[in-house]
Parts: sequence; structure tokens; C-alpha cells
Amino acid sequence: MIDRRSLLVGFAGVAALNAIYSSGALSAAPLALDHWAQDVADLNRDLAAAKISLIEWQDRIAALDTGVNLAELRRYLDFDRLTKAMAFPTNLAETADPKFPASINVAGIERAWFIRFFGMRKGGAIIPHVHNNMVSAHLVIEGQFHARTFDRVQDLPEEKAVLLRPKLDRAIKPGDAISMSDDRDNGHWLIAEADRSFTFDVGVLGLSKTRTFGLKADDYSMIFVDPTAKPETTDLVRAPTLSFGQCQARFAP
Repeated sequence: MIDRRSLLVGFAGVAALNAIYSSGALSAAPLALDHWAQDVADLNRDLAAAKISLIEWQDRIAALDTGVNLAELRRYLDFDRLTKAMAFPTNLAETADPKFPASINVAGIERAWFIRFFGMRKGGAIIPHVHNNMVSAHLVIEGQFHARTFDRVQDLPEEKAVLLRPKLDRAIKPGDAISMSDDRDNGHWLIAEADRSFTFDVGVLGLSKTRTFGLKADDYSMIFVDPTAKPETTDLVRAPTLSFGQCQARFAP
């Protein structure tokens, strides 16, 4: 037999659930994240179709990233499950690739693109590099980083170097975002300042079939550099290019 108290508790529980469902509290977060994910996909589609400029993509992805609720984003992209096993045996980043739900329309994006988590232990690094022919954005989702960014002013192929203009040089924390493109902040270097520091990244590759560069990138559109030289009288840094192994030994030993 069910006593009167049990019935009352049961009815109270049902009433509470009905109130939550009717208010939309359970569905509001996923719905908002669905809109966010669709906006990201649509933005990448517009960039791939050359409907917007590289810098416009940077400005708009920054607005999307800094406007998202991080706790909801972590749940939405299954962050805890995808990153739980990361043990960080080296000072290089580990990665995991989340997926948008199948309901998000990603059809017709005419260039390769990705979403990705990068994770590091304290002292770990995304080693300094510039890119050819791509954009990327990096949202801090956990921990803290010392971020440095650079404008890529000129390639010096005869010297195997790049002229860089230092830009950002500060700590970035959860909710902060940086971005890069061929037109702005092309060089970047991140050092984790807390254990289990993570970024959520969005990138689009192979954007132009006609743009040329003085230096050839690797298969991942990356050119590794040493940006630690003192600025010249013009405030530009003459950064020698490095192999991946050289850059790792120098900046993520």
C-alpha cells in the first residue's frame, strides 16, 4: 500500500518536473548551443564561399566564442569524456575532436574545416608558428595560457625567416578567445600556466587557390618559427624558421 505522504511526494515531484519542462529550463541550453553551432557552421560556409573576408570571420567567430556559456559548451561537446584520459606525457598538446549534433547543417562547406580540443599540462605549449592559407580561433575552456600573437609582415625565404610584428602578450583565461588568419595575427604561441589547460578551436583550411607565400608550409599549413629575437629598430622580429623537431626542443622540451 502507498501511504498518503508517498503520494504527496510523488505528486510534488511530477509537478516540479512539469514546471521545468513547461518553462523550457531543460531544453534552453541545448537549443541555445544548437543555434551557436549552426552559426559557426554557417560562418565557415560563408568564408569558404568567399562571401566574407578573413578578418570578418575572425571578428564574428570571436563574438560567437566569447558569448557562449562554457559550462553548457562543455556538456554539449562532451568535453569531460573526450579529455578525461589525457595524461600529458610531454609538453606538446594532446587533441580530441568533438562533433556537432547531426541536426546541425554542415553541408556545402567547400573547404576542409575542424573543431578540436587542445589540452596541455602546466608548461606545455602550442609551439610558435605561422600558417599559410587558413584561419583558426582558440577559446580558452579551462585553465590559463600565456598567449603571444604576431602579425606576419614579410617572408624572407633567402634567410629562412619571417618578419613578425608582436601583438598580444598576456594571460588568457576561460572565456577569452584569440584568432588568426593570413591578414591578421597570423603567428601565435601559447604556454599553459595551469595543469589541464584547454582550448576549443575552430579552423578552416585551404581558403585560397591563388594566394601565394614566400615560405612553404607543412602538410598541416604550419611553419614553425623562433619569435624570441629582440625586436629590430622597426619593432619587427626577424624569426628564423625551424623544423618541428627543432621547435619542440626549443619551446616544449
